[in-house]
Amino acid sequence: MKQEIVLNPVKANLKLFENLEKKKLIKLIKPSKAAITTKTKTGAVSRFYTSKPEYGTHTLMCVGKRNQNIRLSWHEDNEDFILINPSGLKFKPLYLIVSLFKKTKFLKKFYSGKLTSKDLLAIELEFNNPKLSFWTMLKHTVHCEITNDEREQHPVFFVTESSKLKDHKLTTKIYDITLAEKI
Repeated sequence: MKQEIVLNPVKANLKLFENLEKKKLIKLIKPSKAAITTKTKTGAVSRFYTSKPEYGTHTLMCVGKRNQNIRLSWHEDNEDFILINPSGLKFKPLYLIVSLFKKTKFLKKFYSGKLTSKDLLAIELEFNNPKLSFWTMLKHTVHCEITNDEREQHPVFFVTESSKLKDHKLTTKIYDITLAEKI
């Protein structure tokens, strides 16, 4: 019998994302101090991060998310999320399921059968919010994105990552991880 884990989604907010950043799970995409304070004629460039060569060149992908099942995974390098909706379509909700621990600690709890709803967070994401719609998922952060079964347009967003980056999916045979019915 599977162990049931029910997650209660919370709305994305700056305090929540700053807390995830402090835990080194994500990195908010915001202007660097050097770019803001530069006094040179030509400006300044700050490298946010560079993909490791073994993971390939960088790729921008457009993702139409339709799945409703939580299937957690992790990557060996960073990936960027860009939640813009220039078309103005009304999307059904997009949820980010994220572990509150990096891969090693998460996997230890996961495979020991000790994973609980306190180890994961379900965030209803926002589009077109300059502070909450652009961030980097840092390497070894266990996560996935899902939507719900409403009959509206599925959400569409952008991800940039290394072209050879592998998606290490976890088999959740001993867990039934779901969202609560209402937020």
